Amino acid sequence: MVNILLNRKMYISRLNKSRILGIVFVAIFFAVLASSLGISYQDFVQSNISIPILLKDILVSFSRVTIISVIVWVIGIFVGYILHHSSLLNELHLPIINFIRHISPFAWLPFAIIWFGLGEGSVAFIMFITLFFPTLIAVPGLFADLPHEYIDEGRVLGASRVQMFLCIELPLTLPLLLNLFRIIWGLGWTVIIAAEMLGVSNGMGYRLLDFRYLLKYPEMLIYLISMGFIGVVTDFFIKKIICYYKFN
Repeated sequence: MVNILLNRKMYISRLNKSRILGIVFVAIFFAVLASSLGISYQDFVQSNISIPILLKDILVSFSRVTIISVIVWVIGIFVGYILHHSSLLNELHLPIINFIRHISPFAWLPFAIIWFGLGEGSVAFIMFITLFFPTLIAVPGLFADLPHEYIDEGRVLGASRVQMFLCIELPLTLPLLLNLFRIIWGLGWTVIIAAEMLGVSNGMGYRLLDFRYLLKYPEMLIYLISMGFIGVVTDFFIKKIICYYKFN
């Protein structure tokens, strides 16, 4: 018991040290970046950042990423499950999925404008196409890696395909699927900046584009720092949810 407590204290100590080092490195990175742009501390103090507008932009961008990520995640699970259980469909569609997956999402920007015009439709399309095809590549592999003894036992007990999915396959893969959602959300959070430059009137990307045209570099850095902070916090909470599910 004493050894367990000591090991736990040592682990927490190492974890705290790594977090402190991480914060220090991030601070140094942004200090060097600000210096390279000729931005001083006084420039940050005198920046015209509106806190209500910043919070609104964060909320709008966060909502867009989260909604599209959840939609992609749910659809990807069901379509990936079908592909996993149909070798013919998998062989037919895998080359197409893989082909589209390797096209940069930014290459779709002109097509998004032509098809959906400027606004929310184009943003949603770019986000969806960026996240959906990598999800389809990952999901069938997660179901394929399930322990076969659970699948065989379910078949012996006469479970239907729906029962197998809801009672055996989905619960067993849920921790991995939640981790996949974590990856999807993080990818979406990095793409939202470019997507929000397609004619919307709010969001982090829209504001950064506005600051770029006005040469407001201190404001741009504040938004970049905010994006990194929101990403880290969200990733932390998703990991906590995954850990809670694993141990409960």
